[in-house]
Amino acid sequence: MLNSSGINFFGSSDTADGIGRAAALNLESIKNTHFNTQEFVLSRPVALERKSNLIITDDLLNSLKYKINCFQFSARWIPHYFAHLSPQILDGYYNIGYWFCEVSDLPDQWARQLHFFDEIWTASSFCQDSISKVSNIPVIKIPLFIESRAITKRIEGRLLGNKYETFRFCTVANMYSDAERKNILFSIKCFLDVYEHDLSTEFVVKVSNLEYDDKLSAILSKIAKTHSNVIVISEFVPQNEIEDLYNTIDVYVSLHRAEGFGLTISDAIARGIPTITTGYSGNMDFCNHDQVMLVDYKLVEVGHDRLRYKKNDLWAEPDMGSAIKWFKVAKSDYSNHLLRAKEARLFVRENFSNNVVSNIIENRLELINNGFEFSNDFDSRDIEIDIGIKNTYGF
Repeated sequence: MLNSSGINFFGSSDTADGIGRAAALNLESIKNTHFNTQEFVLSRPVALERKSNLIITDDLLNSLKYKINCFQFSARWIPHYFAHLSPQILDGYYNIGYWFCEVSDLPDQWARQLHFFDEIWTASSFCQDSISKVSNIPVIKIPLFIESRAITKRIEGRLLGNKYETFRFCTVANMYSDAERKNILFSIKCFLDVYEHDLSTEFVVKVSNLEYDDKLSAILSKIAKTHSNVIVISEFVPQNEIEDLYNTIDVYVSLHRAEGFGLTISDAIARGIPTITTGYSGNMDFCNHDQVMLVDYKLVEVGHDRLRYKKNDLWAEPDMGSAIKWFKVAKSDYSNHLLRAKEARLFVRENFSNNVVSNIIENRLELINNGFEFSNDFDSRDIEIDIGIKNTYGF
């Protein structure tokens, strides 16, 4: 008999890229519930840092303690991870898939993988809407918790009125997450339109896995040589140096075309850093128009087939005029945006804390364990009589 007091979690929670970090965040939230956790660390087919030779097999599933499984990996990799399983081996478990989606229509190839699961969890309203369109099972929004961060020393100094020699914008992007989607050349173009000749204003561009795109690598190298105030960091740096980078910037920029959630955006907001970002997709669950500098956009077709997207998929094309406006105003009205960033930071602390997300997960797991059975909570209510007003407002 499988135990109902816990959950078996499968994911690449040891890697530091976005997929791995999302798995680690969800695992931490699950561990913050009263449910026990049996953790299975999977290697990634790509973007490996630490390799685990664990393979999901019939024998492994037959050894599990708990009846609920959570499989957190991309829908497109399900044939890879489930390749060794017998057809009915998942029967008898309650199987949850945790998916992300960055376009409004889930690919058919992904949708065909829904039959392995009893429900899907996903990180944002945008992802939930995309997956729900094709799903015959529940699609539940379980956001990633946004880690609580101290306001950076530089932002603290700015709030106190301190002056610095440079004003620094920054963007961070993993090219294996799709260079076109991350859209960093657009961000650089908008920055240079405003600050090309202002050497006291810098744009730091941190990119990883640049070796996957020779064309982009050559363009970024040329930009950095031509414009001394555009600083490109392409070599691998450990996570602690990424933390140090956030401590040196005044404004974070993400003019993406789509995000399933937007971890770098939430990272900046959690540190009190004023943020310019596209007003579209997953980040809109925590980016409010009165707290974050939201860039206008129009939806356009991707235009060519890509690793994760079809040519007729839709994503955002940020409006250059809107982006340039925010690049200007971010610096000229910086004191105001510092205050807005404080409000944004407070919003994510109150609404996306580990405790908030853990409570959502715990309530859902309780429902699953109870077989979605509900008591009749109207038996004690005399609804035939008790329909009148209660608050007379002094009348």
